[in-house]
Amino acid sequence: MEKNICATLDLSKSLSNFSLEVSKCLELTNITEWNGKVFEEREEKIREIALILAGQCIAILLYNLSQSQSANQTAMDKTKGWWNGSMQKHGYRTRQILTVGNVLVTLKLPYMVKIKSISKATNKIDIQEFCPLLKWLGMSSEPIPLIIFC
Repeated sequence: MEKNICATLDLSKSLSNFSLEVSKCLELTNITEWNGKVFEEREEKIREIALILAGQCIAILLYNLSQSQSANQTAMDKTKGWWNGSMQKHGYRTRQILTVGNVLVTLKLPYMVKIKSISKATNKIDIQEFCPLLKWLGMSSEPIPLIIFC
């Protein structure tokens, strides 16, 4: 697998692409020229196509979760013990998630922000932020510290 593939967020289209691509691999052409290497290449291509389909399905699942008010509220509730009272909702952030098969899905997610400190000497603001949904799903580690120069 080489480059990232954009998520289609359409199961029918993903299944159609899978069927079309895997059908090519199942064709028995030039049988007299086949050997172990040719078979191995076909086998690898089928695995790659299957991983892309799995990635497309995972992208759909992530997208559906990101759009679910219930999932976002559950994420907020489940991560409350992790963030303290000084964190606050701060709109939405666009995040890109790379799934198996190199499928890239772009999500617009609610995120939390905490201003840790403001240094008047260096004119820097130290901010921590995180997306509760990603944290809840185990896809986010500690808050990402950002240093903003004013």
